[in-house]
Order: sequence, then C-alpha cells, then structure tokens
Amino acid sequence: MVRLNHVVKIFDDQDNLEAAAVNDISLEIREGEFLTILGPSGCGKTTTLRMIAGFEKCTNGDIFIDNENVSDKAPYERQVNTVFQNYALFPHMNVYDNIAFALSIKKAPKREIEEKVSKLLKTVQLEGMENRMPDQLSGGQKQRVAIARAVINNPKVLLLDEPLGALDQKLRKQMQVELKHLQQKLGITFVFVTHDQEEALIMSDRICVMNNGSIEQFGTPDEIYERPKTRFVADFIGETNFFEGIIKERKENYSIMQMGSLDVATLNGVVYSEGTTLCFAIRPERLKLKASPTSDDCYIKAFYKERIYVGSVIKTVLTLNNGKQITISEASGDIFDINASKDIFVTWKSSQGVVIN
Repeated sequence: MVRLNHVVKIFDDQDNLEAAAVNDISLEIREGEFLTILGPSGCGKTTTLRMIAGFEKCTNGDIFIDNENVSDKAPYERQVNTVFQNYALFPHMNVYDNIAFALSIKKAPKREIEEKVSKLLKTVQLEGMENRMPDQLSGGQKQRVAIARAVINNPKVLLLDEPLGALDQKLRKQMQVELKHLQQKLGITFVFVTHDQEEALIMSDRICVMNNGSIEQFGTPDEIYERPKTRFVADFIGETNFFEGIIKERKENYSIMQMGSLDVATLNGVVYSEGTTLCFAIRPERLKLKASPTSDDCYIKAFYKERIYVGSVIKTVLTLNNGKQITISEASGDIFDINASKDIFVTWKSSQGVVIN
C-alpha cells in the first residue's frame, strides 16, 4: 500500500548527507497492516510520516501509495489522512459536525452523511455523544472523534503522529488496545509514529525502528524484541544486559569468552574461533539466579547489590568481579533467596543469548 524508495530528506540548514533528517530509507507497508515507526526524538520518524502525508517534500527518492508515485502530489491529492497528537478538533463544532466535516465541504447528500456518521459513531463507540462539544469529551473520546473524522472519506492510509502522547498512563494503555481493534474493524492501513517501545510491541503487526535518520531494523514485534540485529535496537527496545569480550578458548561444543578479568562459559552449542570479539545481549527475564550452575547452563559468578520492587516483577541488580552491573527480572512469587546461598551464579540457556553487531 505504501512504498518508500531510497527516500532522503535534507532540510535547508543541513549541508551534507550525513546530517540528513532521513537518510536513504526504503520501506514497504502492506495493505491493511498496522505499521509502527519507532525511535527516539530526532530520529526522523515524524519527518518520514510527514513526507508520506505530503507535508514535507523528499529531497531525493520516491513515495508510492497504492502503486501511484505521489512524490510531487499535494497532501489533498493523496488518499491519506493524518491524526495529530493534539487531535485538532474544531472547538466550535459538536462531535457529529466534526466527523461529518469532510463530507460536508464536498457537499455530499445529507442522507449519505447521516449514514456514514452514524456507522462511524457506532464503530468508535461514541453513539449518543453526537451533540457533545470537544471540551465535553475525555482524551480517549477526542481521539476516537479525530480518527472517525479522518477515515470518513475512506482513505487508503491513516497516518497517526503520536496520538496517545497526551493521555495519562492508564488511559493510554486502554487506548492502545482499542486503537488496534479499531484498525482491524476499519481494515485501513495504519502508519503509527511513537517513541514508546511497549506501545509499539503491543499494537503493531510490524515495527520499523529508526535511529539517526536510518532504519536500524524492520520486522515483527517478536523479531525486534527476541532477535535484535544491532546494539541500538537491543538497548532501545526494553531492557538488555550486554556481555562483551574476546573468545579465549574453543571447546568441542561451546566457547569460553573473556570479559576483562572474567572467564564466561557461554554460547553453548555455538563455537567461535579464538580471538573473536563478541557482544551478545540477554534480556533480564531470561536470566536466572542459582546457587550452582547445571551442566547445560551458561553462567557467570555475581555479587548481590540490591532488589527493586516493581509490582508483579522484582528486579535484582548484581555486579561482576570487573565492576559491570547486570539486572535480572524475577516474578514476585518466585525469587531466588539471596541469603540462603553462599555463592550466586547468573545463568542462562545458550539459545537465549543473541550475538549482535
């Protein structure tokens, strides 16, 4: 449905390609999917969205919507609509008139407008609220009005620029699920921009992770979380422990990696040549604490520092001999008894360590 082909955006105050806001990205978005562009502030995600919408013109490259090159078309000539973070509802219009606005200015027949608005009010669960003014609505209700107004003309693509950013945490979590269900009901391609990693994992069919104007990784939520391809992705999406070192010794079916003064029996089943420099990442919830490792464990000895209570999860912070700090997440009802053990080993299974660039 949307294809970006070697798209570059250099603003007037940027004098070279290395400083490009968006630097030679190519991306394909399928029809009917929920695609999230994720990244930190300044990574180029909103600029990318604005180029798809037509609010910004590409410096180089092409943008296709439904196989039509729209690179030189104005926003109103593209079959896309945008929902902004502040929703931009008309304050002097009630819910009905806000939703009906696009059809009204096209002078659509009154019966057609009534039928479409009525159907959308039901879809976004705002039946009975058509006469309310925007200042009488909650944040979540305003968002649904904005979405209904944006889709009444049946756009091929709906662009959403951090539309949950103004909501409180509880409502934001509720609206994440509602928005995903609404997208499935409407069957429209959603391109969603956010800097919230959890939000992207919950809502998306696929995620495009951006950093410094480039795409770091593109894949499904589980691919992004479980198999990050770069250190940036591993670090940005959730929490991660990094282990870096040089392969010191090669055994028959595993390798021993040296991290400073520490030797780590690791990467069981994967044998690397001596002298190979590696960095691998392990999520805190994949690590276990034990009094002694078993024969099929990768492990390293550690020293207890502190425990942090975060509700259903307890985070245990430990340090290694070389001063490195690591974090382990344990379920509240299944935590390792620190005081009952003389030694503490951090263990993991070989399949749970991901070697990254």
